[in-house]
Amino acid sequence: MKVIGCIPCRYASMRLPGKPLCKIGGMPMVLHVLERARNAKRLDDVVVLTDDERIFKVVEDAGHSVAMTSSVCANGTERIADYVQASEDGEVFVNIQGDEVLLDAGHVDALVEGFISASERQMGTLAHWVHDSETLEDPSTAKLVCDLNGNALYFSRNCIPVTQSAALPERALIQIGVYIYTRETVLRLSALPQTILEKTERLEQLRALEHGIKIGVTVVENVQSLSVDTPEDLRKAQALFPASNA
Repeated sequence: MKVIGCIPCRYASMRLPGKPLCKIGGMPMVLHVLERARNAKRLDDVVVLTDDERIFKVVEDAGHSVAMTSSVCANGTERIADYVQASEDGEVFVNIQGDEVLLDAGHVDALVEGFISASERQMGTLAHWVHDSETLEDPSTAKLVCDLNGNALYFSRNCIPVTQSAALPERALIQIGVYIYTRETVLRLSALPQTILEKTERLEQLRALEHGIKIGVTVVENVQSLSVDTPEDLRKAQALFPASNA
């Protein structure tokens, strides 16, 4: 069962234009994520998917796999589906967000191993426990709750669950921006219409849940995560890789 890591990248970003090519430690952000993804032992290949020639050239010049996809893709899942439709290669695909500059290859391996060993494979994601109230209240992070079998019940930008008095719990699960799907699931998901909950929360994974697609959750530990979405996030990332940001 061939597993392909996919890093969807678009140049246009409302909060941080040209985000994949922003320099961190003297190297474009997309290459940071790509090199970390290539350290995952359970990925047979890693490819960057983009609709932008500038991103394509940077990745190709660095000697990595890259493919052009449609400019009308609304999200990373649709971009992967566009790639899958044009290729017969691969049975399982891992969606790695192009701004996860602290991606842990070991966590990707854990996700793949859990998914491959599951009796019913459709879709999966990563999560970790968080106690910090500031993170739990941050709407930029997706929180989730699971059933007793480790499948996601719901995702929200608000903290879930909360106590009966609406106070924060002692801890909650925070999603890490990595998904895994079978070929069949990613193609089905991209063809489905947006749903009410997806539009309300602005979380694409809710489309899967509303249409009955199970999302298995792999909980990992020792997480150091940073998704670069804003100029402030970029400054934080540059502080972690200060060697040659100038």
